[in-house]
Amino acid sequence: MNPFIDNQTLVPGIMEAVRDQILRGELPVGQRLRQAALAQSLRVSPVPLREALRGLESEGLITFLPFKGAIVTPVTIQEVVETQELTMALELALVPLTLPRLSRDDFRLLRALSEELDQGNRGPETVIEFYRVLFQPAGRPQMLRIIESMIWRTVRFFPIMQSIRSKFREATPTRGEMIQAFEAGDVEEAKQVLHAFHQVRVDALVAAMGVQLQRPGPPDRQPRSSRAGWSGDHHNPIQRLAP
Repeated sequence: MNPFIDNQTLVPGIMEAVRDQILRGELPVGQRLRQAALAQSLRVSPVPLREALRGLESEGLITFLPFKGAIVTPVTIQEVVETQELTMALELALVPLTLPRLSRDDFRLLRALSEELDQGNRGPETVIEFYRVLFQPAGRPQMLRIIESMIWRTVRFFPIMQSIRSKFREATPTRGEMIQAFEAGDVEEAKQVLHAFHQVRVDALVAAMGVQLQRPGPPDRQPRSSRAGWSGDHHNPIQRLAP
């Protein structure tokens, strides 16, 4: 078999598997990746793994350091802000397209999903489902896929979000108030409430990160895996590639 073709087939699956582990906090931020052990756990050879890591480097999830190899890129305030800005630009662009097309059944489902999320024990899958119901009527599937990928990226922020969860509960506007604004049918009002809903939360997250950055501590000390805070079974996408 041509090794080039084999690697081209394997690399996307390896990227997905490693990306999933990074987003769920299973690969510690800032620590050197043991590539031999990682390749063994994924049941692949080191060559396609390294290609996959280079691909994840272009996404900003992996950093290659001289003489140290690859590490999981630490979460930065810039990443939080940029993720928020991109997500918000897309969502605001979709508001006038989706608002006239949302049905009573859509709003009924949005309220049910909002109640589940307010309980605090639901994962990114539920968040994605909420925004899928909200924006799918706009008929812009590519934009929606980008929003969903940004939501998955915020899983990296989860350990910090946990530390300020009480502030999120007290923040206004609430998700319920955002739904009411959409249901009222005023595009500009819906935009304003949607923007405020996200902005107050990202401001709290950035403020918490600023405090944590000033707090002394061991450089390799990392929060425990965020899996415990999110629902949904973990899957290893590379398993389908294994013999």
